[in-house]
Amino acid sequence: MIESPKYLFAHVRHPDDFRPEVTSIVLFGLASTEGQIFYLEIRYIDFERNIIEGDHLMWSLEEAYEYAFRDYGIREIDWRPLSRVEIEKIESSIG
Repeated sequence: MIESPKYLFAHVRHPDDFRPEVTSIVLFGLASTEGQIFYLEIRYIDFERNIIEGDHLMWSLEEAYEYAFRDYGIREIDWRPLSRVEIEKIESSIG
């Protein structure tokens, strides 16, 4: 079975010591030309107003989940899928 990228959003459960202003995280799936899926972790100060603190490329969804839990207390059940409108808005700002 071919994996499809996921597009996920979660609120931070506890602030990170190094980035206390981050309030939410997006995990944005990106597919390589070879079909491998990577995840761009986008850290938001304010998701609604599109104020981004920074981002980081993760090699897998499992790695992204692990770092989100370790740094921000986000559990797998905390993630929700992004809407098509949210995905398109983020896609237009990447690159």
